[in-house]
Amino acid sequence: MDQAAVEASVEEVQLLLRGDGADLHLVDVNSKTARITVRLDLDGVDCADCVLPPDLLSEMITAALQKRVLGEFEVRVDDPRVV
Repeated sequence: MDQAAVEASVEEVQLLLRGDGADLHLVDVNSKTARITVRLDLDGVDCADCVLPPDLLSEMITAALQKRVLGEFEVRVDDPRVV
């Protein structure tokens, strides 16, 4: 799995989230398991519900990755709003 492509995809979504005061961090890219893990950071966000809903956020991250990363992969989003 191309690390640079994954990072570029995460950066694309970061730009959208930063407008709401949130951030997205790349936690792990595991080529063996084809799993990409990212973490949503809501520190300093006044309205967590104003940030993209978890389902939509996951879809946006997956879509950004599919544009650049070849093959099948699993996306895991650590979102503090989801228990």
